[in-house]
Amino acid sequence: MMNSGQLSIAIVIPIYNRIDITRQGLQHIITAISYYKTCSPLPYVIHIVVVDDGSTDGSKEWIESHLPEVTVLAGTGDLWWTGAVNLGITYALSAYPDLKGVILQNDDIVIEQGWLFNFINAINANPGALIGCATSTLNEQDVILYGGRLMKRFARERKINYRMPRKSVDLDYTVRSFDLYGRGLYIPVGVFLQVGLFDTRRFKHRGDMDLPLRAKKAGFDLRVSYGAIVFELPQHGYNLDLKETITFKEAYKLLTDFRSSYSLNHIFHYSVVATENTLEFIPFFLGNCFYHMRNVGWRLFKNYV
Repeated sequence: MMNSGQLSIAIVIPIYNRIDITRQGLQHIITAISYYKTCSPLPYVIHIVVVDDGSTDGSKEWIESHLPEVTVLAGTGDLWWTGAVNLGITYALSAYPDLKGVILQNDDIVIEQGWLFNFINAINANPGALIGCATSTLNEQDVILYGGRLMKRFARERKINYRMPRKSVDLDYTVRSFDLYGRGLYIPVGVFLQVGLFDTRRFKHRGDMDLPLRAKKAGFDLRVSYGAIVFELPQHGYNLDLKETITFKEAYKLLTDFRSSYSLNHIFHYSVVATENTLEFIPFFLGNCFYHMRNVGWRLFKNYV
């Protein structure tokens, strides 16, 4: 690992009203930081910045009482994901003058103790790149469920190394991806200086893919680290996204709720930022709508037939 001196990395974690999940997630992250410091001869200084967007369950108070090494920023209750991470990033940029970059992470995750060690090895091996984490679930932790993806003209997705056995992949393996998710996402400081923050107007929620795509247009590399795997807890996600059968009312909500990955507004703005011009946008947006509507329609069909 390269000599990092006293440069620092901030881990920014948005939370809201799920104290038990937050406790578990923070403990995994703190364990990974401790392991990284033990195994690295010249480790970066690691800061944890939690953005609590108006929790009423005592999350902020519990963290301040039990984890004094964690900085907690209070939101107003209307920041949602994008505004919360922007608040944490802005704080880190001003509070840590030797900041190398920011890692965005969720609280509803499980990670192995070597997560940060492997992640920072990937960061050092790919200077200037934005780097995401491969993901899996606890039920299928021996295989890769997300390892990056490619998107073609009509938004046709090809998952990279989908269901590849983890044991067949080296810990230092990374791959280029069309876009990146925010559940373990490293962003160098240079991206914020050149591209800016996340777009809170177009992506109030689910804005994680916005900034990486704009950074890619500005010439930055997007990669996924397979050694820094994150185990998702899908049961804590947006509930309608996961339902196998839905009603007409639920279908309407899926297509209109800004929290939904099937929101037509989100699909539109994602298609804009994912493409270079109008000629690329039109088939990409139409294809994106088709695949999402087909999924919603199939779940409707299963409910009524």
